[in-house]
Amino acid sequence: MFTSYLRIAWRNLWKQKVFAAVNVTGMSIAICAALLLSLTAYKEWSYDDFQQHRDHIYQLYREDHQSNGTRISKSFSEPMAGVLRKEVPGVKHVTRIGGDNLSVRYKDKSIYLDVQMTDPDYLQMFSFPLQKGNPHTALDRLDQVVLTRRSASSLFNEEDPVGKTVEVNIGEQWKPFVVSAVADNIPDNSSLSFEALIRFENVENYADIRNDWHTSSYPVMLEMAPAVSAAALRKDLVQVAHKYMGDLIRDLKGMGGAPDEDGEFLRIRTIPLSDLHLSPHSVFGTGLNPFYPWMMVMLACLITGIACVNFINLSIARSFTRGSEIGLRKALGAMDRQLMLQFWSEAFLLCFISLVLSLLLATLLLPYYNATFRHALSFRLFQNGWLILGTAATFFGITLLAGGYPAWKIARVNIIQVLKGKLDLGRGGRVRNGLIVFQFMVAALLISCTAVIWQQLNFIRATPLGYNTTQVISIPLGNAPQQALTAMRNRLASEPAVESITASTLNMGLGKDGSSGNWTLGFDYKGNHVNTQAMVVDYDYAKTLGLTLIAGRDFSRRYGADTTGVVINEQMAKQLGEKDPLNVVYNANGNNYHVIGVVKDYHFESLRKKIDPLMLSMSASARKSYLFVKVNTNHPAATMERISALWKEIDPLTMSEPSFLDENTDRLYRQEARFSRIFMSGAVLAILISCMGLFAIAMLVMAQRRKEVGIRKVLGASVSSIVMLLSKDFLKLVLVAVLAATPISWYLMQRWLNGFALHVEIHWWMFAGVCAVAVVIALATTSLQTVRAALANPAESLKAD
Repeated sequence: MFTSYLRIAWRNLWKQKVFAAVNVTGMSIAICAALLLSLTAYKEWSYDDFQQHRDHIYQLYREDHQSNGTRISKSFSEPMAGVLRKEVPGVKHVTRIGGDNLSVRYKDKSIYLDVQMTDPDYLQMFSFPLQKGNPHTALDRLDQVVLTRRSASSLFNEEDPVGKTVEVNIGEQWKPFVVSAVADNIPDNSSLSFEALIRFENVENYADIRNDWHTSSYPVMLEMAPAVSAAALRKDLVQVAHKYMGDLIRDLKGMGGAPDEDGEFLRIRTIPLSDLHLSPHSVFGTGLNPFYPWMMVMLACLITGIACVNFINLSIARSFTRGSEIGLRKALGAMDRQLMLQFWSEAFLLCFISLVLSLLLATLLLPYYNATFRHALSFRLFQNGWLILGTAATFFGITLLAGGYPAWKIARVNIIQVLKGKLDLGRGGRVRNGLIVFQFMVAALLISCTAVIWQQLNFIRATPLGYNTTQVISIPLGNAPQQALTAMRNRLASEPAVESITASTLNMGLGKDGSSGNWTLGFDYKGNHVNTQAMVVDYDYAKTLGLTLIAGRDFSRRYGADTTGVVINEQMAKQLGEKDPLNVVYNANGNNYHVIGVVKDYHFESLRKKIDPLMLSMSASARKSYLFVKVNTNHPAATMERISALWKEIDPLTMSEPSFLDENTDRLYRQEARFSRIFMSGAVLAILISCMGLFAIAMLVMAQRRKEVGIRKVLGASVSSIVMLLSKDFLKLVLVAVLAATPISWYLMQRWLNGFALHVEIHWWMFAGVCAVAVVIALATTSLQTVRAALANPAESLKAD
């Protein structure tokens, strides 16, 4: 029986090619977009789902409730791991995690690997299966190393690596390690990753931080027994904070800190492993907004909803041309459920064709989608049976939504009305108009959001940051030896395009190495607690970056005591509270510093944050991670290529490329740029699908009003008046949609802009522009049909049945 309905449905659709083409095109595009967006959301939510103990593993972070707000610290002191093992009931495993890209060599072959330094518990906590070796003993000794299958293949080719000795360059010293195990390659949806594992005690400065409660440098993760609840763990962590961080708590209280709702000035909080990827307080997260996957799903639903609205409107509107067929079927005894099944089978056939076309389209567009939105999606995600089941359920839901309501509405028409030639669907016109309003409201919402995001991105790019971004090149040094840095300085000094050179422990913006960070320092000065960002730099830092000195001087080789001097910014000077901050002396971390210069405030961090106090200092022993080179050239691309080649020649193993600081600044806002592209794409799709539906509706409405138009022309109506008469109903709907979308988009974008310390203002004229765009789009969509109807021969129109 159902196959018979499908054959009849196919014949009916073949007769109505325009109707079928509009619906299939709209649904195919919508389902393709929804599929890609849903895969994106699923990929983000699938992070760490392979971890067997993910519900019982936590990353710790610390909240300090200060007088000026809450400060988050993601790292802990070295003794914390031992304290957690002894003092927190129910702890199964604890690990500290540190590491970097380090040079690893075997015989005459050297490569850089992501070497993570952990405790032995690491391989027992996390589900990283070993191809060879025992997870309980693989990190028993300090000289053992665990490699992944890929890194083992890179070092040993076809040799069996277990038992072989490799060397790792730590602190410019080669240390031997015995390969104890080989792990499977890390899944691409893992928050934690490594290419080699060694014991945490191998960190470069372990002797200095061991048993030091005042230095917090590394994240800590722990696994709890299943019987221990998150609430019980939080309670135990409060006791640990009181016992081992009492000095810090007293400092916070004495400096006017504002306690939380439970009266705590300091809290150790937890992030479950399942939330690690999207947590803003995670060391291992991407910095991605947790709302991002939900935004993908919402956008997918909106686009699919618009396509379903088209389907419903066209099905109801087309039923006016099928009055004779419906009446004949009812007269011959067709039951309502049979008519409903017939019309639903047509919807099912259209949706199935659309699904097949959307899968083909998604396969073709996936590489472009990945490149445009910086994703790494693949249809391997469909190996998950739940995802296939969800897709199938969504498909049938769409067919019921898009085909069920029109089928029910049409099947219940009065047979007497049909046989009289009057097919009245009652409130169908209101439903149709409401659905058209919904379509254009979504389109207007997406256009408005895109406009605000685009303005904010332009504002960010145009805002002066207070330092030179266009002429300064940042070179990530990685773990290159000190002699490589010296050699690079010497080579650059002879380059005619190079004006000055400096170095720092931290980058400006986000470099191609993907690394960013900060170092916060706190100390007491004349009874006040001072918190400042700290950065170790080299000579000519202010000169190279183009910072503005407003008092004092920059670091200079002419002053031998500059290793104890500091250059501060205006915010830091305000915290010190001195009219003349020059020559102020203060003690921090047991070292005395004196202020030798003050620079004008500059945005050394993202514009999402206000400018914090900053202290620049020098240290001969501190490892510099970035080299900054100021160039003066009319050929920046050629200069960059030349400098990159020089660094590659000096450090052949380097993995990170140099970049201009304006590129680094742009990378800070990749998420916003991605949002902008996604909203723009969604807006274009929404407008395209809405216009297709509006075009088809206009065509059917004009067909119904042919006689009315003919009569008006006979009575002397002009073409322009008829066009305006036929268009105004659609324009009213568009205006209602824009008015409804305006407060929603204003609210959403205002909340988003509040995440920036500096942002644009949302002006009324932006929404007026969106309204104008929507009106123009609606007029362009309907004008062809309205003009054709207005120009039609009235004699032909009056002959119409």
